[in-house]
Amino acid sequence: MKKSVLCAAAFTLLFGFTVAGGAMAEDKGPAEITLNADGKKPAVFPHAKHQSGSLTCDDCHKALDVKQMSNKDYAHKEGCKSCHKEKGASTSCSTCHPRKKRAIEGC
Repeated sequence: MKKSVLCAAAFTLLFGFTVAGGAMAEDKGPAEITLNADGKKPAVFPHAKHQSGSLTCDDCHKALDVKQMSNKDYAHKEGCKSCHKEKGASTSCSTCHPRKKRAIEGC
């Protein structure tokens, strides 16, 4: 009897860790992040797009100070722009700062 209770408890614990680990692995943050949303030139960071390429979470979250990414000077120097240059990605302003889409009048 003790053996079956112990096995059931071990199975339940193992199953719980497996489910919790899977749920945590699935949460990769928001698909898109807008930095400086209230400012004149907000930057759009396509978080999901960066995850789908060759980058790992540690490439940014451990190698860079992601809390500084909303700081314009940091993003334009050590952060976003330097990484884009290193990886051969576009450094055009419109890559991060897309123009606002204007509604067509009369539609």
